[in-house]
Amino acid sequence: MSRHRDIRNLDIQSELDDDALSDGGEELTAEQEQQMNQAFDQVQAVIGDSVISELSERAVREALWEFYFDVDQTVEWALGKYASYTASPPCQFIRFS
Repeated sequence: MSRHRDIRNLDIQSELDDDALSDGGEELTAEQEQQMNQAFDQVQAVIGDSVISELSERAVREALWEFYFDVDQTVEWALGKYASYTASPPCQFIRFS
């Protein structure tokens, strides 16, 4: 029952001010933001807009973050992911007679 008391006595405004209830995402510094934008532009130049639109810009940016802004690894990941999307056969229904 003490958990209920803790919740009831919780100061929501204080928690929100402290960002204690944030989504857990990491904020980029100005330098990281610049690196991200430069790396994304390079990836986009290599793989093109059509691949990025298929994968989503957010997914490519997340891959860049995971690969520490490594353009080559991100391009390999994006092309592999795109190939798996385009190579998968369409879903077919099987008729049972």
